[in-house]
Amino acid sequence: MQRYISPQVFTLIPDLFDYLNLKNEVGNNPTAISGFIINPNNSFKFDIPQYKIQYKGDSYPISKNDYILTPTTLYLRSSLFGKIFGLNTNFNYRNLSIDLTTDIELPKVKELRLVNMRKNLNKVKGVINPDTLMERKYPFFRAGMADWSVVSTQQTDGFNDNRLALGLGTMIAGGETNVLLNYSTRIPFTSKNQFYQWKYVNNNSTVFKQVTAGKIFTRSTSSLFAPVVGVQLTNTPVTNRRSFGSYTLTDVTDPRWTVELYVNNVMIDFTEADASGFFTFEVPLMYGNTIVNLRFYGPYGEERTEERIINIPYNFIPKKELEYTLSAGIVENEGNDRFSRFNLNYGLTNGFTVGGGVEYLSDVTSGEFMPFVNTSIRIASGLLFSGEYMYNVKSEGLLSYRTPSNFQIDLNYVNYDKDQTAINYNYLEERKISLSLPIRTKLFTAYSRFSINQIVLPTTKFTSAQLLMSGALFGISTNLTTYGLFTERSKNPTIYSTLSQTYRLPYQLLLSPQLQYDFSNNAVTNLIVRLERPFLKRGFVNVGFENNFLRKSHIFEIGLRYNLNFTQTSLTSRIGNLNSTFVESARGSFLFDDQTGYITANDRSSVGKGAVTIIPFLDLNGNDKFDKMEPGVPGLEVKNMGGNVTYNQDRTQLRIYDLQPYVNLIIQADPLSLDNIAWKIEKPIVALETVPNQFKTIYIPVKVIGEVAGMVYIKDENGTKGQGRISINILNSNNELVGELLTEGDGYFTYLGLKTGKYKAVIDPEQLENIGYTANPAEIEFTIEQSEFGDIVDDLEFILEKKSN
Repeated sequence: MQRYISPQVFTLIPDLFDYLNLKNEVGNNPTAISGFIINPNNSFKFDIPQYKIQYKGDSYPISKNDYILTPTTLYLRSSLFGKIFGLNTNFNYRNLSIDLTTDIELPKVKELRLVNMRKNLNKVKGVINPDTLMERKYPFFRAGMADWSVVSTQQTDGFNDNRLALGLGTMIAGGETNVLLNYSTRIPFTSKNQFYQWKYVNNNSTVFKQVTAGKIFTRSTSSLFAPVVGVQLTNTPVTNRRSFGSYTLTDVTDPRWTVELYVNNVMIDFTEADASGFFTFEVPLMYGNTIVNLRFYGPYGEERTEERIINIPYNFIPKKELEYTLSAGIVENEGNDRFSRFNLNYGLTNGFTVGGGVEYLSDVTSGEFMPFVNTSIRIASGLLFSGEYMYNVKSEGLLSYRTPSNFQIDLNYVNYDKDQTAINYNYLEERKISLSLPIRTKLFTAYSRFSINQIVLPTTKFTSAQLLMSGALFGISTNLTTYGLFTERSKNPTIYSTLSQTYRLPYQLLLSPQLQYDFSNNAVTNLIVRLERPFLKRGFVNVGFENNFLRKSHIFEIGLRYNLNFTQTSLTSRIGNLNSTFVESARGSFLFDDQTGYITANDRSSVGKGAVTIIPFLDLNGNDKFDKMEPGVPGLEVKNMGGNVTYNQDRTQLRIYDLQPYVNLIIQADPLSLDNIAWKIEKPIVALETVPNQFKTIYIPVKVIGEVAGMVYIKDENGTKGQGRISINILNSNNELVGELLTEGDGYFTYLGLKTGKYKAVIDPEQLENIGYTANPAEIEFTIEQSEFGDIVDDLEFILEKKSN
């Protein structure tokens, strides 16, 4: 496109106008160029024989030194584009590029701006258009994942215990099947302590999107102290839908444990509990049932993971949609009580949902059948109300308001029927108020909350208050919580504060002190100090000391944990004056890909999670299917959301595991990661739904493309030289056009992108007719041979000669 005559720069006129999407036409003679800029009234015409350029009715004279003319092309001095058309160009010798500035809103600029706007909008919305959509299959049986854990506990003044756990995850009859077996030397092996569940999910079904059998989660109002074995049907989809707000969730676990937040079985966020174990999440409220699940991964102790099911009080259904859930089964208690619950919700508007149903429990003496009605209303922006009334049991209301600055107030009131026996406590009323506000200053950031909770009993009432501050003070993780308990039976309230901090010291040391002070007795009641540091890259060692002044006990602790690729191990010793405890534990999982025969181990839980096997291969015969004789392609990299990526030994297969199930996953293969320029991925974006307890295999065909190259010469009375701007067509064996190209300034041409087969190269006949030349030869046949590394044919030569009169 550029030809340089030092120190001037000349630009090819048609190329520049075509790039800017400006209308231009070239006549039979390369000097006959005409068109317009933006508007037909802004017409231009190049009149080279008269040494002038006409634009918008004005005539601009030029000299012979302002242009360069070849038999096929016309170049113009770049400075004249700015002087005549307002297209100011500046050539950058360092980058060999032209910078163009103009006050005109060019079509090309407008097009690029709109393209970027659409890309940014799609990026915000998470919209990616896949090249390939893999449909989900429902096999009758597939082997999958296995979890295991071993925990051994010894005590000097107590019972010893050895616990074994084995989890199996498979696919049976098209449904996810999970079994968790627990064995303890102290607890009998009974069905109550085991978990087994079969779950069929089809989000495309209109009647039953989820069918669950075995141990089911009931979300009951009645007090259930044992699992329920039964069946659950619902038309609620597993996938998350659009959110309409958020709900602040706070809870407490052990200090510095990692907490993962799952909404409807999809991981939304994760955080690390502060020095006291406090953590907070902003839970997105999704249309439909919002089931929140928390998973905890701790650095110490016997139990490395646990799960909690959190019920969110708001349940909004999209407008004019109806959702139901039916659960029925037997409670695994001594009486084998019968339980069932049916609830129905309908969205009157996107911000107003009404519902109702009935719950049944056979051992409730105040009434086995308990009908209920409920509603959720979005009154205004940031103002939500949820209410429920269950006959002969309770009535409840929750009002929540959040300002744009994230100040939030929650009011909750529950009134219990004094004769109800469904809920296993004798409360008459519960009254709660909570105020929370994030605080951000130059010195610290913190989450603050003040709450009051009052419980009214038949003969008395209890009132508790809590003031919590959790955040980073001068970069130090700090939690200060003050509790107060007020009862009618005691004139003196109980008030105490707990201060917890974590200091990051040199040499990767973490110091975590905790102090508890009782204001009622003006005394320190508990003191804990822990020190931890990593070692050997994947290991951690910790020491600690605890002095409980109320119990007059003190404990010295030392622990060691080390993570391998296939297991997490830990050793903990707690030596005290009253009792000493020693704990040894190990846990991990196995993953089996039955389609490729691959078995691997993982140091995290794998049961119930999805996995993907990606196999790129050289599609030598071009049928888009993997054949045994076609080799794998090493080193392919992918862009995906979440999961852990591993390669096999020769890097021709990669696997992604630790994926959440029933999630629409987009996998983008990176064509630039391939080692050979002749390897091409025509469909790099694949969409699929992750399936639990199995590897989903994706074959990615990599095309091997060939290259053709050569020269075009022009022959006249001055001799033979290379000629640029000559159009060459590439035709296949069926005379179909498969490629077009232009020769460079010195006559060289190259085209990369031909599949295996027979082709011919032809100089564009129309161009030859316009410039009055003939090509010798008229066409050149060539063959692209099959090769793993791409075939190259680079000996094509054309000679153009002036037609004889």
